[in-house]
Amino acid sequence: MNLYNKIEVVLENLIKFIVVLLLAVMTMVTVIEVGRRYILGLSFPWAEELVRFSLVWVTFVGASMAFKKGDMVVFDMFTGSLSERKRNILAVIMNTLLIIFLAFLFHYSYKFSFSPVIVKQISTGLGISMAIPYSSLPIGFALMIFFGAGKYPALLKNCRGEGGN
Repeated sequence: MNLYNKIEVVLENLIKFIVVLLLAVMTMVTVIEVGRRYILGLSFPWAEELVRFSLVWVTFVGASMAFKKGDMVVFDMFTGSLSERKRNILAVIMNTLLIIFLAFLFHYSYKFSFSPVIVKQISTGLGISMAIPYSSLPIGFALMIFFGAGKYPALLKNCRGEGGN
């Protein structure tokens, strides 16, 4: 197993742990909040923010795992009519275009997430810098770029295998 694959496995396990932990926190806090509001008519001022910020993290970090596993939405009506060789070539092109687009999103989400306006802005409920919830965007996009780059060996192998090279 090469270094890239080892890093990929560590990241995959870390992402799974983070997503499961955040989903558990979201569930616990939501259940407690519903109970408190129903029984006591009270709520924690930070609970809604914690659930919202956790959902954002689960969405962007979890999307990187869906991207890695190929579980993203795909429109295959057009590609289904192509030969296998053309589908493989198209897959390489699409992966490249997607990585370019993700790099664009990463660049601007990083600039925005760590701009002075966002870093200095403090959330009302949790009292944390808004850079923390916003940082889920560049982290998610960076993970998708990393996993997208990891698809090239298999994609190129499929292209060469069909071409007889």
